[in-house]
Amino acid sequence: MTDPASTDGAVHISLDLWYPDCWEIETTERFDVGMLGYGIYTTGERVSTLFTLHADTQAAIDSAIDYIADYPYVHAVSEMNPTYRHATTPVPGNAMRDLLVDHDGRKQITNALMSRGFVCAGPIDIRDGREFWSLATNHDRETVQSKLNEVRDERDADINVRKITNSTWQSGANALPTERLTQRQLEVFRLARDEGYYDYPKEASAREIAEELEISTSTLHEHLHKAEAILLGQNDER
Repeated sequence: MTDPASTDGAVHISLDLWYPDCWEIETTERFDVGMLGYGIYTTGERVSTLFTLHADTQAAIDSAIDYIADYPYVHAVSEMNPTYRHATTPVPGNAMRDLLVDHDGRKQITNALMSRGFVCAGPIDIRDGREFWSLATNHDRETVQSKLNEVRDERDADINVRKITNSTWQSGANALPTERLTQRQLEVFRLARDEGYYDYPKEASAREIAEELEISTSTLHEHLHKAEAILLGQNDER
């Protein structure tokens, strides 16, 4: 849906990806949990990253933490006080745990992206066996596609570019109180926003988004209407 024509200035890239030997991806494949990754990545063999695990139950989080701690490329896992996380960062689910994970940076896709001029522009959302990234760069759109192809080849990665826009496109969206949405409402709203459902003219129809989510269009509209009412302060119910 995205026109790869060149543009002046910085661009924002919304994408999701999968690559092998990633403990974060495998954790969300094996357990009914999601993860948000924060913090500063360092190059080299060892990387320390801040994560928030979220799930419907603490038991699911406990099982996921045990799996992470035993993973071959993870060196140490420490629970943290969540004060480092900005209060408005949306964390879906009824249970959550904040972790500092020391792991092998050579197994991460981060360096492959950062070394090619991409900057992480928000928390990495990891769920259902895929990582959802928000990136910024000064590359034009044609170069973005070329650099991502290099990452695909280097890391044997499956990268799906959801949207490429100018860097100011989501400035208003960042101010929305998305932390008030349920996990499902947040997922549906993010996908609709990223696919261009709210653009004028629309870049994606309700039918296309519903098909991607494997739900009916009526169910999609129900989720979006509830999310929109909450985000606009018209409804406190979820």
